[in-house]
Amino acid sequence: MGILGNALAPDAIRAVELARHLEGLDDWASSAWRHCSILATRSQDLAAQGLATEASVVSLLAATTSLRLSAGTPNNVFHRSRRSGDPDATRIEDFDADDIACLQILSENLDDPWLRARVADVASVAGRNLGLKMWHFGQMAARAYLEHCERVMQTEDAVSSLDEMQRGVDLAAMFEKRNADLQLRYWTVIEAGIRHSLDHSWPGIFLSLSELVRARNRALGTQLAPVFEDYAVRYAHQGQGYQPDNAQTCFEIAARFWERGRDDAAARRCQQGAAEVLITRSRLPASAMLKADWMSEGIAKLRQYGGNRDRVRELQDELADVRRTILDEMQMQEFPIDIRDLIEFVRATVVGPTDHDGLMQLAYGIGQGARYDNVRKSVLDANANHSIADFFTRVSYNEHGVPVSKREAFDRTNEDQILQKMIEQVREIDSTIYTPTIFEAIDVYCEKFEPSLNAVLLYMHQSPCVPDGHEDSVALGLTAGFNYDWLEVAAYLIPQSEAIVRNIFKRERVNTLVNRDDGTEEEMSLNQLLESPHAAEALGKDNVFQLRALLTERAGFNLRNLYSHGLLTDDAVHNNGLFMLWWLLLRMTLFVPWGIEWHRKRMDDARENAAAGR
Repeated sequence: MGILGNALAPDAIRAVELARHLEGLDDWASSAWRHCSILATRSQDLAAQGLATEASVVSLLAATTSLRLSAGTPNNVFHRSRRSGDPDATRIEDFDADDIACLQILSENLDDPWLRARVADVASVAGRNLGLKMWHFGQMAARAYLEHCERVMQTEDAVSSLDEMQRGVDLAAMFEKRNADLQLRYWTVIEAGIRHSLDHSWPGIFLSLSELVRARNRALGTQLAPVFEDYAVRYAHQGQGYQPDNAQTCFEIAARFWERGRDDAAARRCQQGAAEVLITRSRLPASAMLKADWMSEGIAKLRQYGGNRDRVRELQDELADVRRTILDEMQMQEFPIDIRDLIEFVRATVVGPTDHDGLMQLAYGIGQGARYDNVRKSVLDANANHSIADFFTRVSYNEHGVPVSKREAFDRTNEDQILQKMIEQVREIDSTIYTPTIFEAIDVYCEKFEPSLNAVLLYMHQSPCVPDGHEDSVALGLTAGFNYDWLEVAAYLIPQSEAIVRNIFKRERVNTLVNRDDGTEEEMSLNQLLESPHAAEALGKDNVFQLRALLTERAGFNLRNLYSHGLLTDDAVHNNGLFMLWWLLLRMTLFVPWGIEWHRKRMDDARENAAAGR
C-alpha cells in the first residue's frame, strides 16, 4: 500500500509549496522527532482543508524523517522510531515504488542539506530493496550529508550528527569512490571535528570520529596519533585542566592509531600512559570501590603492555590495602516484605494427608522455583518500564571488595546479557521470596510428619535421577535440610549436583565425555553440561536455568565454584542459593513411582476441575 496510497503526478509534487510547509523547521539533526510530529499535524490540517496532494506529500516527509538512522550497518540502516510507542510506526519496508518516485522529486527541491540527505538516502535504500537502480540518489545523499556535516561538525551540534557523518562516509565509499575531491572533503571535516572537540574536551565526538578514522583512513590515523598523545599528556596534568577520563581515552586512541600504523613501541608507550593515569587517579580522594576499580584496571594494562614486574607486584599489594577499606563504605539496605499471604498459602498447601503427599506438596505444591520464561519476561518488562536503570555498566563485588561479575549497559537484543540479568534477578529478588516459603514448608511438613534418613534413603534408591552409589550422600544432604543443618547440606549436595546432572544426561543417552589434546577422554565439567545444547531436553529448560543461577554463573550464587575452592565461610554457606538448591534437588530426585502417581492424580484432578468449571 505504501505511505501515499497511490501515485502522484510529478508536476503536482513539484507544485507543492515545500518552503511554506517546512517553515520554522530547522536544526533537523537534533530535532527530527519534534519536526516530524509537527509535519504530521500539518498534514492532517491540509487534509481537512481538502488539499489532498499537499497533505500526502507532507505526510510522506513526516514518515521519512521519523525513521531512526543507525549508521555503520549497511544492511539495516533505517529503523522505526523508538519514541513513537506505536507498533505500526513507519518502517523502511513500508515505502513502495510510488513513495520512492515522490521522494526522488522532493530530494531535488529541498534546501536544507540534512533533509535533502535523509530523503535521498531513504529513497536510495528503499529503492534498492525493490530492485531499482538508485545510484544517483546514493551520490546525492553522500554530498548532502557532507554539506550538512561541514556546517555543524565544529559546533555544539556536532554530537547530534555523528550518525550522519558515518552514513555519509559509507555512502561516499559506495557511490563516490573515485571522487577524490569528495573523499578529501570528508576527511578534512572529520579531522577538523576531531581537533575542535579535543580543544573543547568533547569525548563523545572525538572518540566516535577517531573510530571512523581508524577503520577507514590509516594515513590520517598516523597523523593524528601524536595529536591524541599530546592531548592525553595535557589532560593528565594535575591542575585546573585535569581530566583523567579524557586523558585515558586519548592515550588509548593514540595507542590504537600507532598499532594500526604498525608502531608497536609507540602503542605500548601509550597504553602504559593510560595505565599510569588510572593508577594516579586511584590515589586521589574518591570512593574506595572506584579507587580499587581504577587501580585494578591500571595494573591489568601494565601487565598486558610490558610494565615493570616489581612495580606491578607493589601495586597489587597497594590494591589489596585499598580493597580492605571497601566494606567500611558499605551500608545495609533493608526492605520489609509482607509474606503473610505466602505463609497462609504454604499452610493450606502442605496438608498431607500422607507422608508422601506432604513431601510432594513441599517439593512441587508450593511452586517450582524461578521459571525461565517468567523471569525472562520480568527482565524485559522491567527494562521497558524502567530503562534508565539499565543505562550503565554494573559491577558486583564480593565481601572482600573484589569484582566478581560485570555487565555492560543492558542491551535487550543481546541474549547473553538477558540471561545474565535473569540470573541476577534470581539471586537478588526471586531467592529472597522463595526462602521464607521453603522454610515455612519445611516447618509445616516436619510438624505433621517425621522425615527420617531411612525413608529418604529408600526414596533415593527408587529415584532414576540419583546415580548408583550416590544414594547415601544425596539422602544425607536432603535429610540435613529438614534439620536446617545447611553446612551438611552444602557438603553433600553441592558436589552431588554434578553427579545427578551427569546421570540424567547418560540416561537420556547423551555423551558426557570430551576429548583431550593427548588423545584421552574426560568427563565434561558441570559448566559444559549445563551449557550443552542437549541440556534443556535432558533436564528441562527451567531446571537448567536454576542450576546455572545457583551453581555455576558468576552473576548468580556460583555455589559449586566458590564452595569447591574454599571461598565460602561457614556463615556465607547459609545463603538463599543453597536453600533453593536443596529444594530444587528434592524436586529433581522425587521421580519415584509414588511421586509419578501423585503427579498423574494431580493432573487428572486439574482436568476434572476444568471440565466442571471449578
